[in-house]
Amino acid sequence: MNNISINSICKMLMKHSRIIVFMHENPDADTIGSCFALVYTMRSLGKTIFPVCADKIPSSLTFMTDGERDFSLDSLPDGFEPDLRVSVDIASPGQFGKYKDLAGRVDLAMDHHATHDSFASVQYVDAASSACAEIIYRVVNRLLYGDIPQKTAALLYAAIAADTGGFRYANTTPYTYKVAAKLIEYGADHAEICHNLFECKSKAAIAAEAFAMSNVTYFCGGKIVYTKITLADKAEHGFEDEDTYDVINTIRRVDGVKVAIFAREREPGQYKISTRSACEVDVAKICSAFGGGGHPGAAGCSVSEAELDGAVKRIIDECRFE
Repeated sequence: MNNISINSICKMLMKHSRIIVFMHENPDADTIGSCFALVYTMRSLGKTIFPVCADKIPSSLTFMTDGERDFSLDSLPDGFEPDLRVSVDIASPGQFGKYKDLAGRVDLAMDHHATHDSFASVQYVDAASSACAEIIYRVVNRLLYGDIPQKTAALLYAAIAADTGGFRYANTTPYTYKVAAKLIEYGADHAEICHNLFECKSKAAIAAEAFAMSNVTYFCGGKIVYTKITLADKAEHGFEDEDTYDVINTIRRVDGVKVAIFAREREPGQYKISTRSACEVDVAKICSAFGGGGHPGAAGCSVSEAELDGAVKRIIDECRFE
């Protein structure tokens, strides 16, 4: 799937002066860390480069962005026109959110999803990487000749730690540990990063998770768990969409659960379905039937309210549990 090498990526980046880097909608730590590590690196090399995201950064991840949340196109300097458009950790045009019409104008896509839907002029896709940040690490390491600043190392470590579930998920490889070790050598404070990622939650986030758990439905003898949160639920109980960030991981921890399904209404009549698999069920393949994708163990898709029940039923049926 790749039609460019790491060395060619570096040459491409150095050839241009005005760059934007797209993160995916509903940004997570991997897309944020990958983006900002690249941004800080290119700025240190004299480039004018800005991060772009359709959605605001979740408040729980603002420790990665110095407290800033808005990186919309409207936040770019007046008159700024990029001569290079890059995307990180984006698998399909739909993941650009409200900027999906710009997907076809992306010059370089770097991603680690096996379900990557080619949209950029050139791409580097490595499904063996635990996180997109592993790819960005190779790029940054080449550009900086192995001298990665502490701040950049921390961003990359946070991205990798998050996408591997604190190095607990099956996507963690020996190379993942090697990269993590190097980033700690460069000064990444792994204890503080993991505390921010896994041990700090707002009261609203905990309330959202408690609500989700109190409204779960089990299927196939407890092997599948499903919960839903609507806009009305959010309004009634006082939590925002970003407070549901970790709901999918909360419900998947129930003993005996092999597949977790979480549907949340992001806009009136529009739902985002997140799935997780702790078995041989490939949820990316299932979600691709609805225009989504991801990884075998973690994937998602978007559907309308009218499609929601049918989509959830199909996901359950496709798991083929007795």
